[in-house]
Amino acid sequence: MTTPAAFPLTAAQSGVYAAPAALAELEAAARAAGLAWFELDLTGVRGQAALMAHCRQVFGLPPLFGDNWDALADSLGDFSWVPARGYVAVLRNGAAFTRSSPHEFATLLSILVATAMYWAGKQKVFAALLDDDTRRALNLQALPRS
Repeated sequence: MTTPAAFPLTAAQSGVYAAPAALAELEAAARAAGLAWFELDLTGVRGQAALMAHCRQVFGLPPLFGDNWDALADSLGDFSWVPARGYVAVLRNGAAFTRSSPHEFATLLSILVATAMYWAGKQKVFAALLDDDTRRALNLQALPRS
C-alpha cells in the first residue's frame, strides 16, 4: 500500500468543491491528516424532514438535535462529539434530491458554505465535496492540487 498524499486543502481553503475522481485516495489522505470523513448519500432523500433525519444519522448528531436548519447549522459548527483536525462531507447521488427539493438543496448548500467559513476562522478544514450527480446544475471549482 502506498502512503496517501497530503490532504490538498488548508483551513483557509475550506469550502464547497466538486468531488475529485480519486475520492478513495482523498479519503485516505484526509484520515491520515486527522480529518473526520462523512458520506451523505442522498439516494431516496426527499424534503427537509428526510434530509434532517439523514444528517442526524450520518453526522451522528446529538439526541437533542432540533431537526431544523438552524439546528443543522449549529451542529455542523460544533462537532464536539467528533473531535478531529477538520471535517470532510461528501454528498453523493443528489440529483433527484436537487430536482425534488431545490429550495432545501439551496439551503443545505448555504449552510455548508457558512460552515466552511466558520471552521476556516477556527483554523480547521471543512470541505463539502459534491459528486458529479449532485452538482450537475452547479459550477463548482475543483479542489486545488497539493
